[in-house]
Amino acid sequence: MAVSFPPRSLLVRLPNPLGDVVMATPLLRSLKSSWPTCHISVAGKSPFQDLLAGLDSVDAFLPLTNRSAEASVLRQAQAEVGVILPHSWSSALAAWRAGIPHRLGRRHHGRQMLFSSSLQPIPAPRPMTELYADFLPPLGLARQVPPAELVVHAPLRTSLPQQPLLAVAPGAAFGPSKIYPPSLLRQVLQELHQARGIHPVLLGASEEYVGLQELGQSLGFGFTLPAPPHRGLDEAKAILKKVDVFLGADNGARHIAAAVGTPQVVLYGPTHPAWSAHGLEKTILVRREELHCLQCHHKVCPLANHPCMAELSPQHVVEAVLNAFANWTSSS
Repeated sequence: MAVSFPPRSLLVRLPNPLGDVVMATPLLRSLKSSWPTCHISVAGKSPFQDLLAGLDSVDAFLPLTNRSAEASVLRQAQAEVGVILPHSWSSALAAWRAGIPHRLGRRHHGRQMLFSSSLQPIPAPRPMTELYADFLPPLGLARQVPPAELVVHAPLRTSLPQQPLLAVAPGAAFGPSKIYPPSLLRQVLQELHQARGIHPVLLGASEEYVGLQELGQSLGFGFTLPAPPHRGLDEAKAILKKVDVFLGADNGARHIAAAVGTPQVVLYGPTHPAWSAHGLEKTILVRREELHCLQCHHKVCPLANHPCMAELSPQHVVEAVLNAFANWTSSS
């Protein structure tokens, strides 16, 4: 079936990591600004519906809850063009089974046979915002990379004090190799509280709730941990927009903070900063530059002492956070 451009309808199969979805929003903006009359559907994990709510670059959201039923969900979009952002065989196969006439994805382990046209494999680390912009020229569109964007569409439900506020998201879906030791993080938060009265707002996935509660209770002063009923991505956006500074790992919360304009202090170790290098105008990257093991991309550190995180001094992190407050907030 021949497809004319601009198409009447287009489907974007979102990536699976939360941060990558945020970094896909510039692509959605570019598609909508280039083809304003095209109906753009996106398909992804159910929680991403709240994440993307409010964006006028998205006309419909299709939740994916069952891999075996993915093709039937994608078929609901009645899309003429499918843009497949994940690198998995299953996502490419689902688009093919859904009968989308024109399917565009990146070559990976021979799956280009399932696409109408395909992009070259990724040759080297580059920001995901730019890698997703590579999908535009094959569609006949100019390559552009607008800023990542999110809209706070729901009112804040968590009560926050009138103090300098620091969002703290220590977890990482990637794996434990990204996580700063809790004992060192506790020291960081205690020193920030003593120095400036900074109040921590602890954020994380549902499975991290107990650990975050234990961290907060170990501090010896007040903290905020959103209650379980108020832990959706709509509330996370509202909190990250409200706080003064974000501190955390290279994780999804960091990308949300960047997209809503909140300054960030990001602790890097096993991952390459180039993959997530967007919204850096108010970002301080903290890592042990001299270590030979940086950017190993191991989900679990193979070294006994986990040097990229365990040897990152609390004083260095405290200094970075105080600099972020001084440079970019009214709470300086």
